[in-house]
Amino acid sequence: MTARTPKPQDGASEPRPRSTQLRDRELQRRRTDMLSAVRTLIRKGGAQAVTMRSVADAIGASTTMVYSLFPDKATLISHALKRDFTELSRLLLEAAGDSGSATERVRRVALAHAKHGPAHPPPYRLLVMAQRPPPTIENSGIEYGNLSEDAYALLCGLVQAMASERGLDSPAQEIQTVAQIIWEGVHGLVALRLTIDQDPWFQRLPLDEHLNILLDVLLTGIDARWAHLPGASKNTAKKASSAHK
Repeated sequence: MTARTPKPQDGASEPRPRSTQLRDRELQRRRTDMLSAVRTLIRKGGAQAVTMRSVADAIGASTTMVYSLFPDKATLISHALKRDFTELSRLLLEAAGDSGSATERVRRVALAHAKHGPAHPPPYRLLVMAQRPPPTIENSGIEYGNLSEDAYALLCGLVQAMASERGLDSPAQEIQTVAQIIWEGVHGLVALRLTIDQDPWFQRLPLDEHLNILLDVLLTGIDARWAHLPGASKNTAKKASSAHK
């Protein structure tokens, strides 16, 4: 009697043909090779060294193959850096934790950010110091608003919590602007440490001490700004003072 192939149960999908599985594995291998080539090209010549042709040549493929997996250069570069984005985002999310005031959590996030750059110079430079074309949100490879991947969303959420603790209902653009100011301050500190830290003209404090002073100045300025926003109550300054303690 000839054995019969059992039919899949209702709701179960039939296994994909072996040829399809092999093709998918080959495409995944090609994709991994492309992203590795992008990182190498950026390290050697910056983002301007990355073209669909240069990536294709680096892995011995056609530009048609590259375009079949990535629609443009910006998407290709963003996906190549996704691992670094995710690593930094998860580090900052862990540093933020759930305890303490929003201001305390911002300080912990800022310190984790400031320490990450000098500890990982090459990936940090690739991530936020190499000029590159911006991808669309849909093609970035990062899930928008996912705090384990989107570090900017994490910081915006913490700034929103800071405003709430001060009794403010700030517009979304105000929250984003303040988040950007904090990010720019911390990143500026890191970038200078990575580029001219040994310059004899500068007598630098230890990173932790320097960062705390920077945050004192930034947060005091933010509170002074918020105290004059429409809707700020007389208790805003008092709440801000207690939040810093």
